Amino acid sequence: MAILKMAALTMVGPHDEMEPVARQMVLSGGFQPLPLDYLVNDRSLRARITTESDNPYDDLLNRMTALWKIAGEPIPDPNPIALGEDFNLQEARHTVDQTTGKLGIWENRREILTEELEMLEAARIYIKALANLNMKPNELAAARFAIAHFGRMSRENFVRLNESTPDAPILGVELFDSGGAVWVLVFTIPSYEESAKKILNAVYFKGFSLKDIAEHFSKDDPLGQIEHSIELHKRSIKGLEDAALNILKNNRHEYEELFSRLYTMQRVYDLCKGRGEVCGMYILSGWIPEDTYETVKKTIERDAPLTTIVVEQVSDIPFTGIRVPTLLRNSKLVQAFQSIVAMYSVPSYGEVDPAPFVAFTFILFFGFMFGDVGHAILLFTAATYFGKKGILNKPLAYVMKCASCSAFVFGLLYGSVMGIEGFFFKPIWLSPMHNTGLLFSIAIITGVVMISTGMILNMISRYRERDFGRLLFDGQGLAGLLVYWGAAGAICISIFDLTLPFSVSYLWYAIAALVVLTLFRDTLARMLLHQKVEEESATLKVFEVLHNLMNYFTNTASFVRLAAFALNHVALSMAVLILAGMLERLPGGLILKALLFVAGNIFIVCLEGLIVFIQVLRLEYYEFFSKFYRGGGNVFKPVTWKNEKAFRRVPEVLK
Repeated sequence: MAILKMAALTMVGPHDEMEPVARQMVLSGGFQPLPLDYLVNDRSLRARITTESDNPYDDLLNRMTALWKIAGEPIPDPNPIALGEDFNLQEARHTVDQTTGKLGIWENRREILTEELEMLEAARIYIKALANLNMKPNELAAARFAIAHFGRMSRENFVRLNESTPDAPILGVELFDSGGAVWVLVFTIPSYEESAKKILNAVYFKGFSLKDIAEHFSKDDPLGQIEHSIELHKRSIKGLEDAALNILKNNRHEYEELFSRLYTMQRVYDLCKGRGEVCGMYILSGWIPEDTYETVKKTIERDAPLTTIVVEQVSDIPFTGIRVPTLLRNSKLVQAFQSIVAMYSVPSYGEVDPAPFVAFTFILFFGFMFGDVGHAILLFTAATYFGKKGILNKPLAYVMKCASCSAFVFGLLYGSVMGIEGFFFKPIWLSPMHNTGLLFSIAIITGVVMISTGMILNMISRYRERDFGRLLFDGQGLAGLLVYWGAAGAICISIFDLTLPFSVSYLWYAIAALVVLTLFRDTLARMLLHQKVEEESATLKVFEVLHNLMNYFTNTASFVRLAAFALNHVALSMAVLILAGMLERLPGGLILKALLFVAGNIFIVCLEGLIVFIQVLRLEYYEFFSKFYRGGGNVFKPVTWKNEKAFRRVPEVLK
């Protein structure tokens, strides 16, 4: 239904047409790469295919981001941009070399200055701490009986260090707290130095050499020397940043356009990682929705006329373990309920998507059990508020708003407002308190319809799989459906004492014959339909038939909960009204009554709303899905132009 049919493409062409093809696949956002081994049948050809894993545009993009990094500005958000045939890897490298000619030198110099500045600031903290103890910088560095390590770590790791080494010859002394980072001196004995280093590495200790500090700052005024050096380093770094910022201001539009071009090509080459090369030709394979094939074909014929497209049928793919990705396309209403289905499992390719059925039945069942005009308004208001605040995700908030609308409609049908039936208006349909028998009958009939629908959907799935043996003779197939209908009819005839032109015993004989038919399912499929099926043990078949017969009864009986929770809703509301009435005679009784009435109804909406939600899920998952739905599908994940993980990778390289 809503699961789109997929096509597996293999594109083969000259190497210089690879980029145009990959570019179109990325910008279209509808192509999922597929390992070449899955589609290439010829083993000797697979052995000659070579692949690449490096992305040459990573380095170019990193070099461009250095401009914004040096200038102290955030990296721009790239935009999709049309690339001409003249913009290839060679041209990109030449352009980046021209653009970032001085930036590489500036960036290296800035990194050196930044490291030196960090060393100077560490030395300042260390010398200030020693000055308070009337010690010189070289005294600890030259100590023989105690080894000192100076550096910083997080406050959490400093606590871990002290807690994890109570009996070890290691002592951490805090010197200075700088916004979460703690500057410390760690002392140990010479024989324990190697173990101490391992412990410090484990708590991410950033150390600075005491000997280097003592050698460079051993004059009469070490602090003055350090302050002067820090000031010079800051000025130098600021000068580099200002120079880069001026270049950026004068050429911002040009550089941002180049950045977007590089980013686009980086995404293209990320797709090309899955390609293969053989004899100067590229090979690229992947999935696309079948309804986009003609558009993809026309685009490739225009931009890469020498590239050949081979469409593979799923049944002909040599790798038998392949799992075709699932792409769902539904209306807005059904899309919200796909999250309900996904909590159970994603539909596998080729089976029936239950989301359209869930969208209808979930709303229907919830309203049936929670029918109340006032409570529906409260639930709708809460779902809207929590959805806007982000407490509920959008699909779930939408589901709850639809469910509350259904509860509102059933509240009108029941004549129920805040649990009070028939006071504001008469029931349009029935009253749960006064038409209990009818309510339970409707619940049972609903169960029969739902279970029958699940079995019919299972038959549709078996037909798609060409498994006609299970379609006709299985306990969940046509034979099982006739057994279920026959048993339901026979029970109904017995309960209501209906008269038939024949004895009801004949109906039970027919049901027994169908049960025996399901017992010999595999034998009949092999003899009558000439299917190749694996023979199951007789004991297993008997247990399977008994399990199906029990499920017919238990699954149908489970739908009694529809009526039970509709009555439970009324009972809880009456309990709140009775308790509120008991408070009326107390001092301030009217106020207490009003408060209890409001609090009680909020409690009902929260508690019973959650319980009804869970009960509806149970009916969907266990009574409905179990008849036809397997799930276990893989979501279609196309290579898109915007890839947040790839984008975040760029600045991380520069850290």
